[in-house]
Amino acid sequence: MLGQDTSVGDPKNNSNIENNQGDCSLVRDLTAPTVVHVSRPKEVEKQRKDLPIVMMEQEIMEAINENISVIICGETGCGKTTQVPQFLYEAGFGSNNINTRGGIIGVTQPRRVAVLATAKRVAFELGLRLGKEVGFQVRHDRRVGENCSIKFMTDGILLREVQSDFLLKRYSVIILDEAHERSLNTDILIGMLSRVIQERRLNRISLIFHFYIKKFVFTFFLNLHPFCQREYEEQQKRILSGETIEPDKKMYPLKIVLMSATLRVEDFVSGKRIFRNPPPVIEVPTRQYPVTVHFSKRTEIIDYVGQAFKKVLSIHKKLPPGGILVFVTGQREVEYLCQRLRRASRQIVEDAVKINEPVPISEEKSEEENDMKEIAEAFEFQRNSGHDITERFNSYMEEEHVVLSEDESDVSYDSEEESDLEFDNDDGNESKLGVEGSLASLKAAFEAISGKTGPDPDMKAQDVTQTPEQGPNQSGSVTKQSMEKEKGFVVGPMRVMPLYAMLPASAQLRVFEDIKDNERLVVVATNVAETSLTIPGIKYVVDTGREKVKNYNSSSGMETYEIQWISKASASQRTGRAGRTGPGHCYRLYSSAVFTNIFPDFSCAEISKVPVDGVVLLMKSMHIGKVANFPFPTPPETNALIEAERCLKVLEALDDKGRLTPLGKAMARYPMSPRHSRMLLTVIQIMHKVKDYSRANLVLGFAVAAAAALSLSNPFVIQFEGSLVDEDEKNSKIPDKEEKARKKKLKQIAKVSRDKFSNPTSDALTIAFALQCFELSGNQIEFCSENALHYKTMEEMSKLRQQLLRLVFISSLSDDLDQDFSWNHGTLEEIEKAWRVSSEKHPLHLNEEEILGQAICAGWADRVAKRIKGTSIYTDGERKVNAVRYQSCMVKETVYLHRRSSVSKSPPEFLVYSELLLTKRPYIHGATTVKSSWLIQYARPMCTFSAPVTDPKPYYDPKMDQVFSYVAPTFGPHLWQLPLHGMPIKDDFNRVAVFACSLLDGQVLPCLKGVREFMAASPASVLKPEAWGLKRVGNLLSKLNTRGRVIDSCGKLRLLWKENPMELYQEIQDWFQERFHSQFKKLWKVMLRQVVLDPKKRYSKKKIRKG
Repeated sequence: MLGQDTSVGDPKNNSNIENNQGDCSLVRDLTAPTVVHVSRPKEVEKQRKDLPIVMMEQEIMEAINENISVIICGETGCGKTTQVPQFLYEAGFGSNNINTRGGIIGVTQPRRVAVLATAKRVAFELGLRLGKEVGFQVRHDRRVGENCSIKFMTDGILLREVQSDFLLKRYSVIILDEAHERSLNTDILIGMLSRVIQERRLNRISLIFHFYIKKFVFTFFLNLHPFCQREYEEQQKRILSGETIEPDKKMYPLKIVLMSATLRVEDFVSGKRIFRNPPPVIEVPTRQYPVTVHFSKRTEIIDYVGQAFKKVLSIHKKLPPGGILVFVTGQREVEYLCQRLRRASRQIVEDAVKINEPVPISEEKSEEENDMKEIAEAFEFQRNSGHDITERFNSYMEEEHVVLSEDESDVSYDSEEESDLEFDNDDGNESKLGVEGSLASLKAAFEAISGKTGPDPDMKAQDVTQTPEQGPNQSGSVTKQSMEKEKGFVVGPMRVMPLYAMLPASAQLRVFEDIKDNERLVVVATNVAETSLTIPGIKYVVDTGREKVKNYNSSSGMETYEIQWISKASASQRTGRAGRTGPGHCYRLYSSAVFTNIFPDFSCAEISKVPVDGVVLLMKSMHIGKVANFPFPTPPETNALIEAERCLKVLEALDDKGRLTPLGKAMARYPMSPRHSRMLLTVIQIMHKVKDYSRANLVLGFAVAAAAALSLSNPFVIQFEGSLVDEDEKNSKIPDKEEKARKKKLKQIAKVSRDKFSNPTSDALTIAFALQCFELSGNQIEFCSENALHYKTMEEMSKLRQQLLRLVFISSLSDDLDQDFSWNHGTLEEIEKAWRVSSEKHPLHLNEEEILGQAICAGWADRVAKRIKGTSIYTDGERKVNAVRYQSCMVKETVYLHRRSSVSKSPPEFLVYSELLLTKRPYIHGATTVKSSWLIQYARPMCTFSAPVTDPKPYYDPKMDQVFSYVAPTFGPHLWQLPLHGMPIKDDFNRVAVFACSLLDGQVLPCLKGVREFMAASPASVLKPEAWGLKRVGNLLSKLNTRGRVIDSCGKLRLLWKENPMELYQEIQDWFQERFHSQFKKLWKVMLRQVVLDPKKRYSKKKIRKG
């Protein structure tokens, strides 16, 4: 029954879970046990036996059957990612033949590479077809069959599905893998799904429990999605009336399984914010070989890269064969360390050749002498040259030798995060699985996941041994096991390989290639190697203990890349990489005191480090009024939510009361940042006003390309090798002339490339033109090489452009979308055709550039900067900086436009930027020139307006058919003065007075212009308060504003004369001299004819004959 307490696994983890069990017992009583027979290859069955999680299959499945939510904790390598979906499949989940479990098994991963790898592996192990029974969906690829049982996807894909189908009716189980990474999408999904499972229970539980459920459900959730409750109540009415509901239309409980290697369990089980009752936590033992951890005696604060270099050489020269994995912070450090290690490897080989004998052999010592003394000596290793390495992280080459300055280094290329744009593409399976063999080349990764390189089953796993600074105890069995296999080894060359997120896929896969017998693999990686892929053969890990993190200041909008200490959980993940193929060692280049006292237990959740405007818009679109009440595992800061709402109001997605506007509803349909969707919708809105424009499709094509360009890092590549200099290079008597020549040539190529694609109005349009040329080139890899462009970024940008273009048309087909937000100038094929016309120069006209500039201004309306006149002075040493100074509306300090920006050649007074990045100084990235009038049009919430000014006079606008008065606007918190701007007059009396003046002056009806000389008084006298007492003035104003009817436009005047053509006849005649009264009747007829004409015909140049 519902209140029964059934023990699952450890009783202490499963106490008081009655509500978590939900109605599962009811379903179980009515359903016979189900087993789906699977025939696996013998080699797979053998590999599975070694996985610890297979031994716990019964315990895991009992917990899932008994509870609606379960947490599975297991270290990397235990097999949870590939095996839990198989457990569920074999238990009948995902089977169309079992109504209670007929939904798809959904599995999410934070990274695309993991989605593809695990989908292929699971399909292979189950003997199912990839893309049919086992499907996958990532940003640019979708292979899901009609009878799909297991679907792997990125967390962003599932988040979009929740938006369109809140109850996730297609799914029976959702597995959120790698939850410990605390990605933004995963955190939102956990909060969403914790409520979805309760709604699915509402639609399933019998009426016997109706009263109990009403008492149980949170009032918050009933407001979260009213449709769910209405559907439930409708189903209950049908049951009460005696109607039988078909099994395939019934709602059944949805199961949630959270899986992680180092899950911060207390965020999910403590309190009742997410789950009303804590879900059971199942801990899976590790499959890891023992790893010995060595702490450093002292912690190098600055030159940790130099320390890593020493440590790798020490391991290579003194320890037995085995791969070395080094963790540093970013691409720049990866390339620098790789360069030094390759040079050292060449030196080792050259020294061996000079003496014409093998490199000395390190013999194995006896058991009594075989302690870790020589390993500890690695920290004291000195180079034979006698020169101490004294390079510092902040040491740089002189400007004439540096291709990229420190201000730009690693800014755009070292982030391990993928783009925040995720798409739910349901328009067929148009994307192929990829280039033939591209996934097959991940063989090593699949084997590692499946356990092919697993430990001897007879060997018992040992806990990680942490040794003090002096080294381990002499009796450590781990040391013996790691060194007793070989009597000696020859120090050969090192194969040094980089590994970071922005490295092309082909280069990433090189770490899985076989190496020669006399070589040692050395992989220098960022934290992407912590969990994404397992590199076979790694025996030694060198951990610098740092990572580069992109932090966002919600109040200033400034982003910074900061090098900071990793968490203890990340340190444990890095350590585990040394124990996948055999006993290993982890050398931590920091002391145990630093680890214990400084390292945080877990990394901060992503939601605390990124803007949350997209999150707030998503919540608002799902009828969640108070986002602060949403059950986030780690709630965002209050200031971040306030800034997000402020941003959405500036973008006009929310009104003053925080409610979604029609524009906001349209923006929420686009699975991208609100800024990018605002930009695209602005282009569509502007082009709606333009009829029969032959180049409209090209404008939209470039708008989509610019949106893709602003979504990813800058693709103009500058190599980072050599930007750090060690003392040996400085003291070298023979400079590397070839290296200098290479750098100089690369610098010239980069400059020519930027100039060739440069658009002086916008960095985004510069990249968009480069993207067009990239897609039209015959050989894209060669094109990137010739133009110093980052191939992987360009390839990603090209796919994103095509995806965004499809989204524009998919959204346009929606019935409830305002027609102002749908494209009506051409088809998708016509836009692609216009885009694929080659051009040597930038193909956009000036008016088209202005349209795109306005769109970018609308998307980044709160990120405006104004140029500051004066000389830029460098803060250190009073050295001049070749960068233009600006004042941003969001920060107090001066910001800089970098000299390599396309806009820097003719710096505008105002610009908008996509990113403000703090390195040595705050630098503007993604700059676009804007006009001051655009700020008033697209950033009105940021403007303050004065009272109407008297000079210049108010006026009538025939196109708008409105009267306006001039005001003096100021922009932003710095109160920048903008040019005078016309605002509609609010006061009825003043509005009527201005219209009367414009009418008499011939601005409304042109026929009156030619007869002004016959007027008894100037029309401008209507605006003077002292003239309001005159009969002719008072009568006209009174007639235009009487009986609750205000005549203040040509349209209203037309309606007035349609009812009574003689209305205002006497009042207007009084303004003319008596000698003209005989001709006024003719004039009146012309006025009646002109008032019904459209503005174009009305203002054709025809003169009224004077009588």
